[in-house]
Amino acid sequence: MFRESECKRALKICRGAGIRVLLLKGMSLAYSVYPAPFLRESCDIDLLFPTREVAEQFAAMVSSDGYALVYEQGEEAHGLLCRRKLSGGMHIDMDLHWQLVNSPMFAQLFTFDELYSASMPLPALESDAVGLSLVHAFVHGCLHRALNLYTKIGDGLKWLYDLHLLAARFTSADWDCLVEMSRSRGVSGVCAEGIAAAQLAFETRVPIEVMEALRRTSSIETLDASRLADWKYMERLNLAAMPSLSGRARWLLHRLFPPLSYLRELYGPDKGALQLVVERARRALDRLR
Repeated sequence: MFRESECKRALKICRGAGIRVLLLKGMSLAYSVYPAPFLRESCDIDLLFPTREVAEQFAAMVSSDGYALVYEQGEEAHGLLCRRKLSGGMHIDMDLHWQLVNSPMFAQLFTFDELYSASMPLPALESDAVGLSLVHAFVHGCLHRALNLYTKIGDGLKWLYDLHLLAARFTSADWDCLVEMSRSRGVSGVCAEGIAAAQLAFETRVPIEVMEALRRTSSIETLDASRLADWKYMERLNLAAMPSLSGRARWLLHRLFPPLSYLRELYGPDKGALQLVVERARRALDRLR
C-alpha cells in the first residue's frame, strides 16, 4: 500500500512537470497481468524516463520528499537509485532508468519513444499511468533475466512467473510480434531461454512454432544465449558494445574502481573502505577464474 501511494506521488510529480514516464517491472505488471496488485511482490518502484537529464530532474524534485541518491553512477550507466529512509530501519527505493536495461549490450535495443507509443494503460493504478506493452514487457523480462544470470543473481520465481502470466495473455498476433521483435533486435536466443525457464518452472504454454522460430534465429545471432551465465563472455560483449574507446575506458574504470558508496550497497554498509576494496578484489578474482 505504501509503495502504491509513493508510485502515485511520483506520477503526480511527473504530471505536474509535464514529464513522460513509463512504469517498469513489478509496479507495472502488478496492475496489468496479476489478479490483484498485492500478489506481485516488489521491493522498489522502477520508472523509465526519456533521457538521463529528465531522470536527474525528477531525482532533484523528489529530494524534497526525502529521496536521495544512494551512490553516484558513471557516465556510461543507464540508471539512478534513489532511496527514502523510513522508520524502523526500513526504506523504499525508486530506480530511475533512461534505457530499458542497464547493460551496454542491451541498452540501445529500444528507444523511449518506441516503448511509450506502444505503452499499455494502467487504469487500476492511475488514469494516466502507463507501462510497457505485453510484448515489450515480455522481452524486457527475458533481458532482465539475462542480466540476472550474468551478474550471478540467478533466476527468481517471481520473474519467471511474470513471463508465465504475460504469455497467458498473448494472442497469436502477440506471438508473431515477439518473434519478429526478437529477430530484429538479435535477442531470439535470450527470449527462447527465458521461455524455456518459465516452462520448466510453470509449464508455460507457448506455441511450438514460436519456439522453433526463436531457436532457428538464435543459431545465427552474435549473442550465444547458452552462455548468459558466463561472466567473462558477457563482460567482453558489454565492452565491445561501447561506442567509443573513451567510453570503454570509462566503463572499465568504473567496473574496476567503483565509488565506495556503490560497494557499500553491494557488500554491506558497515564495512570499512579497506574491507570493501578487498571484497571487490576477491570477487573479481573468483569470477576471472
